[in-house]
Amino acid sequence: MKKSLIALAVLAATTGAAMAQSNVTLYGRIDTSIGSEKLNGVSTSKLFSGNLTTSRYGFRGTEDLGGGLKANFALENGFNSDDGTTGTNGSAFNRQSWVGLSGGFGAVKLGKTDSVFKDVYDLGVANNLFDSEFTPVKIAYAGVSSFSSRPENQLRYETPNMGGFSAGLTYALDENVAPATANSEVTAFNLRYRAGPLDVGLGYQEQDNVTATLDREYTVLSAGYDFGVVRLSGQIHNAKQRSGLKDSDYAIGVAMPLGAFTVSAGYASSTTKTSGVKTADGEAFAFGATYALSKRTSLYGAYLDGDVKNPSTGATTTDRKLYSMGVVHNF
Repeated sequence: MKKSLIALAVLAATTGAAMAQSNVTLYGRIDTSIGSEKLNGVSTSKLFSGNLTTSRYGFRGTEDLGGGLKANFALENGFNSDDGTTGTNGSAFNRQSWVGLSGGFGAVKLGKTDSVFKDVYDLGVANNLFDSEFTPVKIAYAGVSSFSSRPENQLRYETPNMGGFSAGLTYALDENVAPATANSEVTAFNLRYRAGPLDVGLGYQEQDNVTATLDREYTVLSAGYDFGVVRLSGQIHNAKQRSGLKDSDYAIGVAMPLGAFTVSAGYASSTTKTSGVKTADGEAFAFGATYALSKRTSLYGAYLDGDVKNPSTGATTTDRKLYSMGVVHNF
């Protein structure tokens, strides 16, 4: 009997220790707002999902393997809070689906995750209307299509922080999947320096397409600085496509905390050339504010106004205005 009791005690202690070294977290955000969008003269009143931040739910976890080595994973799915629909293209976890290891060597992730280019790009609009649907780059950057932010079939490596410096590399394998316009191979790297209130980074991404004329390259230099009373962010962004399109873009944003309120304003501008001839000018501005009801729940309101014009004729090719007021809850 004594031996049995000792065995049970040892088993309980071992199980408790194992559970203490491993954890899984359920998390998410729900963002719903009401407002209006006017696109090329057509105005529509809407109940929106994800105007400030994408509605999502997910699971993430880590296990301490000992010796400073950890196993990590994340599974995350975006959904539409206005109608309850979820997933895209049959994907159960359309935002993240990866497993990896981390330790003194840095971190490795395998699966669907952000490209390291996206890390630096997002830094450049972090305080430009909170990197949301209202961020002016959404309309001003109009020539070359946006970069692939979360490639599938990807390997990601992040170095450890070395005196404020870090670097990252991502490579999405060429699996020649349909449709024919899909990116078949995506390579990106970044270099970043973070020290106190300063955060600055350089990112590059190359997308080799199964259709050669759609091959694209993106370069971004981003920076952010927290002065305490205000936070600034900005970026210089260039994109080019083998077909002859080339974009030269920039954006700047500011966010100011005022007690429970945080107000933000942003501006973005873009010039597109086709085979060396200017073919489009994009410009947009936005302003808005959030009000924290608690650490997890906020109200917000924002407005975006932008357009793209043909410089040779002066004609407006795209005109978009967006405003809404809503609530965000984090869990």
